Amino acid sequence: MAAAAIVAGCGSEPAPDAGGADVPTLNLGHVGHDHHLALYVAALQGQRFKADYGIYLDEVKPQEVYDLVDGGKRLARLVFLKVGGGSQMPAAMSRGEIAIGLGGVPAVAKFADGGQPFKILAPLQTDGDMLVMQKDSPLVDWPAFVQAAKAGGKPLKIGYKAPTAVAKLVFERALVAEAVPYGYDQADTQTGVILVNFGSEASPIPLLESGALDGFVMNQPAVAVAEHKGLGKTIAHLRDLPPKGKWVDHPCCCVAATEETITAHPDVLKGLLKVILLATQLIHTDQALAIDCASRWTKYEPAVEQASVPTVTYVAEPTDSWMAGMKTWAEMSKDIELFTGKYASASPEAFVADVCDLRLVRQAAAELREKGLLAPP
Repeated sequence: MAAAAIVAGCGSEPAPDAGGADVPTLNLGHVGHDHHLALYVAALQGQRFKADYGIYLDEVKPQEVYDLVDGGKRLARLVFLKVGGGSQMPAAMSRGEIAIGLGGVPAVAKFADGGQPFKILAPLQTDGDMLVMQKDSPLVDWPAFVQAAKAGGKPLKIGYKAPTAVAKLVFERALVAEAVPYGYDQADTQTGVILVNFGSEASPIPLLESGALDGFVMNQPAVAVAEHKGLGKTIAHLRDLPPKGKWVDHPCCCVAATEETITAHPDVLKGLLKVILLATQLIHTDQALAIDCASRWTKYEPAVEQASVPTVTYVAEPTDSWMAGMKTWAEMSKDIELFTGKYASASPEAFVADVCDLRLVRQAAAELREKGLLAPP
């Protein structure tokens, strides 16, 4: 990775600030798709944030190195490292390669369950997961999919990107709710749905194009890419799958950090959360700008991000709905025995209380509101 040549890890040499004092250099891992749009908006709109808010990301090297500045004072140098999806972000954090990570709630929670000292600091977004089928598939909606899966004909092969991916877990629970038989053995001709792991670093598009998959469940912008290429069509938003209402605002990506980072650099993390809060607000008030920033960062065509960004619910504060979604997800994880460590017997409330440390984002939101910079919740 290009940025890795600039800074070799979380414990890098501190960067001198304008006044001569040292500030910490922290590596921040992200996946690179538009679920992390708030970070990219903040990075690309640094001068606007400087003028409007006084706290901003000052670009040192585009898409790689930024100084976090508040009121003219540099708080830290942040090195952005693009890490893989699924478990690869928390794996990088466990190896000490990054101190702060943007990635999926399930993967972070799974590592924390195994004893890694990770905490979720804030949400980034919810929803944005769909069931996509071949463009010429006769299936047009969820009832048609269920009917076909139960009909006893050729099994429907549906791809997913990782065992703990939110889309895969929600989809499985919906199949159970509909009493649709499913499995993982591609040689099994007696089941309704066969789930195929195509890998977190691979795209389902070639498999869709070759006919190896009948469809896939995944987050944006892969869905919009499949539609833009004329290869797939969305037949259901996973938030709408049964049990009815259970998956609305299901948690997906979050901001996480190691406990060591939280203890050593609370002001840096609070500053970062402030720019993410402000960027999330900007996404809501200026969607055209958000789509432009998404396209500039991800390099997808504007039409792809035009289709993708509006289907994702961007949220940076732990709302009641997000907290409820976290507890629902904890219940689901217990049902499928996802946890084998400290969360295996924990209640949903105890799980959320332990895996999350929301103090800094709540402080950040309160301080921004005191200055009139952040709208009421």
